[in-house]
Amino acid sequence: LSLWSKCSLALLHIFCAILYCMSKPLGLHRVMGAFFISGMFTYMLVVPPFVCFLMLCIIDTFIAGSYQAVMDLKMIWGPCVVAWFFTTMLNDTAPTDVEGANHRPPSNWIDRAAHRFYYWSVFDYFPITCVPWEEQAKLPPNQQYIFALHPHGILCWPLYMFAAKGTPFDQAFPGICGRKLSGLVASVLFHIPFLRDFFCEWPYVDASRRVAYKVLGAGRSIYVIPGGEEESVLTTTGEDIVVLSKRKGFIRLALAHGAWIVPVFGAGVTDTFQTYPVALGMRRMIQKQFGLVFAFYRGRFFTTLPFQRPVRVLIGKPIQTPVPAVKGKPPDEELVEEYHQRYITALKELHAKHVKDRVLQVI
Repeated sequence: LSLWSKCSLALLHIFCAILYCMSKPLGLHRVMGAFFISGMFTYMLVVPPFVCFLMLCIIDTFIAGSYQAVMDLKMIWGPCVVAWFFTTMLNDTAPTDVEGANHRPPSNWIDRAAHRFYYWSVFDYFPITCVPWEEQAKLPPNQQYIFALHPHGILCWPLYMFAAKGTPFDQAFPGICGRKLSGLVASVLFHIPFLRDFFCEWPYVDASRRVAYKVLGAGRSIYVIPGGEEESVLTTTGEDIVVLSKRKGFIRLALAHGAWIVPVFGAGVTDTFQTYPVALGMRRMIQKQFGLVFAFYRGRFFTTLPFQRPVRVLIGKPIQTPVPAVKGKPPDEELVEEYHQRYITALKELHAKHVKDRVLQVI
């Protein structure tokens, strides 16, 4: 990690560790952790500067005038901080570094408390559970996989299953999480200060085709949300909608590298927030033209705290792909179409087997 990322994460972890230590004795750490992570795209932009402000105020109580002295120099350190961020963004290779795309385990009690606050507590809040396709299901750890996650929802809670060792998925299928599995996230997230550093701490890399090929070329596996931002915009409470009819990129990746394709469905993901179809057409247009997502939704008490609905992460039986003659060579389009249809059928069967109160909509 770059020095910028280390500093940003230190400020974030200090804040989260304090909240965890305060809320844990009251039994509120699960609720507060879920509330924090559900508003991560806002809170993570605010927390590091806020922690700096608090630290400066504390110092000022011991060294009078220090706060004013720092503020008097803001025209100097302000541009320096901005220049530091853009320099880091231009030179930092973490979002495209395949070998370094691993979860970085906590190295001290502050990191451990922070992770318990915004990561591990979420599993118990809903709760989030792992449901394999059969009781004796196995995934050979020496095989490459592409785990395709559906639906995106307002937040894709199934991502939690794959980001670290010790999760219910890791317990059911040991040897995959950790140093062999990387997640793909939208490139734009690595251009947002503080948020990029959060994703760099976990096993995420840029979702560009070039980086995805690098990940699979290095012998690693991938987890990805094929529906992406469009699926997020279409999230409707009480309905399971997946954007898949024209999404074939992950199929091409799998066939080019001989990776098995594993359908993953988060049953209950769309029930964790109440959504509103306000200006849906305009929001879809903005998403397609500019890649920006605007969602109208609420959680409990009209906040970002998600509703406490069980989320079952359904793991489908892997679709085995043929070993390519030349690894990394683009596959034949007829083969892509064949496996794409096989995947849609497998996903529908997985959903129908476990979800009885609604029909899966594939668009």
